[in-house]
Amino acid sequence: MAREGKAYLTELVESVICVPDAFRIRCGNDNFIFSIQSKNQETNDYFAISAIYDTICTIDSAIKFAFAEAIAIDLPESLDTYNPFSQIGEDERIAIYHVENIVFRVSILWDMLAQLCNIIYQTKVDLKKLHCGRYFDAFSKGDKSFEFAKEVNDYLEEKEDTSIDANPWPGNHAFLANYRNQMTHRVSPSISSISTFGHTLRPPTMYLLHRAVEDYYKVSSFLCRLVNQYLDEHQNWLPFGLEKSEEDE
Repeated sequence: MAREGKAYLTELVESVICVPDAFRIRCGNDNFIFSIQSKNQETNDYFAISAIYDTICTIDSAIKFAFAEAIAIDLPESLDTYNPFSQIGEDERIAIYHVENIVFRVSILWDMLAQLCNIIYQTKVDLKKLHCGRYFDAFSKGDKSFEFAKEVNDYLEEKEDTSIDANPWPGNHAFLANYRNQMTHRVSPSISSISTFGHTLRPPTMYLLHRAVEDYYKVSSFLCRLVNQYLDEHQNWLPFGLEKSEEDE
């Protein structure tokens, strides 16, 4: 793998910063309010968003670990010697394991983004029916549309264009969605095969990692904007029914 490729992807991953205690409401030196069950919707929403953000932080940590493991393996970046029918070595097999781990976890972050929007924008979609792609498509048009959903949907619907070499590559999300669906419903995309069940040519592992990291960076950027906006609007906010003591002021 060329140093330039490593440096670019590492820079993207390291630029994503999660703050695990961002939603903590302190009450005393080492204590904080874990949760409150309330009839006040704003209070319930705050702690729901807090729980989602904790999940995001956990997923982000796992993605960073998988990336560190994959990037440490000397993966060829050039396609000059690439042969999809060549035997996979043990090191690359390990790299594929970690990269596919990233692919799955990034898809969860996209669902977390939809969950956050559902609460923050009060769209009230049933959690059991909430799917990232359908959600942003539905709220990117019509009377119930909002600009953030339109921006996200534009990215989700972006088409692949392999003729463009500039970063970020177009169609990352579409490529990864197809790859992930193939992992769960068809022949493994990490194995080249030709049969009546389908034709599959294994992509270079570095190619898959590149697309996964760029998609991770994009969803993290959306999450950062949404969370920061919400926290800015709730500075010095306390749950319904709680008041600051003179000691806290």
